[in-house]
Amino acid sequence: MTSTSTARSLGLDDQAWKDGLWGYNGALVGCAASVFGGFAPYAIAGTLVGAVATPALSASLKNAASVPQWTWSFNIVTLTALMQTRPLIGADSAVEKATPVWDAILSPLAGISQIFVIPSHLAGAGIVAAIGMYSPKLALHALGGSVTGCTVGMMLGAEVSDVALGLFGYNSALTSMAVGTFFVDSRRVRVLSFAGAAASAVLFGAMKTTFGAFGVPCLTLPFCTVATACYLLEGQIPGLNLAKEPHSPEKNTM
Repeated sequence: MTSTSTARSLGLDDQAWKDGLWGYNGALVGCAASVFGGFAPYAIAGTLVGAVATPALSASLKNAASVPQWTWSFNIVTLTALMQTRPLIGADSAVEKATPVWDAILSPLAGISQIFVIPSHLAGAGIVAAIGMYSPKLALHALGGSVTGCTVGMMLGAEVSDVALGLFGYNSALTSMAVGTFFVDSRRVRVLSFAGAAASAVLFGAMKTTFGAFGVPCLTLPFCTVATACYLLEGQIPGLNLAKEPHSPEKNTM
């Protein structure tokens, strides 16, 4: 609400306002602040300040880059704040608990829910269902991306508890959805969706270690990086065509 209202007051693009494009980065800032800062006064204040900043930052990025803004604004604003508090310092010293097999099996659903910084199989299922109401094929991209990310995480030897929490799934799900949303559906686009999801999981594993050394999460930086690379493949590989008006795999046309 704060981000959308700020965009409206600044007179930013009206169609983007109607499509909700000025609000989602602010919503993600709020999700992250509630998880890493709780309901402390500074966290609430930080949420409001960060939400106000995201529309202007998104508008700047839109003008500066030839690719979609993804969630860069969310990452920039949230990491700037988290570098001050470093909420993950000491997190690795916690005693590892056995992970129930059922949690590992349902990890892709937790990966979907981690898009909003929560590990919940039920919430993940609800999100997939909601996406499916908009576009069944896009829901398959989301779930398939998360399954791929969690599988790659296990193959890389990641902690089972991290995979079960969905940490290896959410960036992969976002990348697959980005590919499904911006490209005209084809066999090669589906291959790109799978490859992008796998690459996002590998990059997440590397960034998790790097950013963890500073006591902060890497958030959706792997998604932003890989999705940008996928987007720029248009015209480089036959069969990869950007949609004239991005909507969904069912409706995208050249």
